[in-house]
Amino acid sequence: MRIVNGSAAFSAATAVSVTIGNFDGVHLGHQELLRRTVARAKSTGTAPVALTFSPHPVRFFSPKARFYEITSLEEKAERIAGFGIEALVVESFTGEVGRMDPVKFAGEILALRLRARYAIVGYDFTFGRNRSGSPAMLAGIGRELGFEVEVVPSLVRGGLIVSSTRIRELLLAGRVREAEELMSRPYRVSGVVVAGAGRGRKLGYPTANIQFTQELIPLPGVYIVEAEVAGVRRRAVANVGFNPTFGENSFGVETHLMGFHGDLYGQEVAIHFRDRIRDERKFKSVEELVRQIEKDVRYAAGARFPDRIEPGGRAPDSAAAGGSAG
Repeated sequence: MRIVNGSAAFSAATAVSVTIGNFDGVHLGHQELLRRTVARAKSTGTAPVALTFSPHPVRFFSPKARFYEITSLEEKAERIAGFGIEALVVESFTGEVGRMDPVKFAGEILALRLRARYAIVGYDFTFGRNRSGSPAMLAGIGRELGFEVEVVPSLVRGGLIVSSTRIRELLLAGRVREAEELMSRPYRVSGVVVAGAGRGRKLGYPTANIQFTQELIPLPGVYIVEAEVAGVRRRAVANVGFNPTFGENSFGVETHLMGFHGDLYGQEVAIHFRDRIRDERKFKSVEELVRQIEKDVRYAAGARFPDRIEPGGRAPDSAAAGGSAG
């Protein structure tokens, strides 16, 4: 899949079937949009394209709002590519696009620059200045400009509509298993392993201290995770928080990879959150902490999760032993 910076730079040999959205999290609803776009393109001889925006429109309209994106642009592109989209057009939302009225957006961006013949959007899609455009409005404009609009209905799981907002709320509440169900994959954070205080090794449970790059980190606590190093996943236990037993006040993600005895310093590690074990808490003694870590590791080692093939990827190596570092 090619990534195009701005619709003005886009070119295609044929007309286009385009889906439009922020695709934050690339959740089940987004995945349905992508599947339908690829299916439409195959049946009509058009090119399957996705149009997204950077920065996220929330940052444009409400720059002071407390807002966390679920996926980086790089991960978003990786996920979208897995569905067969041929080009991802990343439109800057800091200039004229954010201020275009709906008619100009549809005419300039979709009809003229992207040569859209079909536009596939979600039921809640808004566009144009002040988010004044709706799917019904887009369909009407499309009839005038020569493209057809398909509106994909909401997807409901657990009695609630699948949405990026709902996933954000679940992750911030530590409900990572439920968030996984809505994304069809575990939530992932990643970063380089850096030197820590070295306490884990002294306690018999060395940890990799991840200098994560994501803004959205699940609620502090202890989690069952899969630690991915060089494309291989291993079962692990991660502590998200402040290490209150040792009086620390800096937020971090420390991960014990079960059965691993290598050196991870300086390496990129991705942490896939599978389930939350417990809250982070302050223990009366180091001995009490070690006993609890032993319980956490035993519990994590025996936990079972349903096999899942991630869209555009492969099933995690659930049989691999977990490990540790640092």
